[in-house]
Amino acid sequence: MPDCAHFAEVTGALRQITGLVTTTTDAAREIELSTKQQTTAVEQVNAAITGAAQATRETEASSTQTLQTATQLASLSRELSRIVQPQVRA
Repeated sequence: MPDCAHFAEVTGALRQITGLVTTTTDAAREIELSTKQQTTAVEQVNAAITGAAQATRETEASSTQTLQTATQLASLSRELSRIVQPQVRA
């Protein structure tokens, strides 16, 4: 009969191992899912940062163009004033 007791003990230990393996597998799946979700979130943040950086570059280019246009308009305005002022005095 000691063999039956030993068999029961081994069977119980194997059931415990099976339960622990199942728990470990479930935990590994949850970790994998969480990792995938974090990867997706990081990719979305990177895309948002890239978009913001592009918008900043476009705003800078637009501001530079606006400054150049304003400078040209100021120069034309001064030249127009010089042209018009002699006619006003006459």
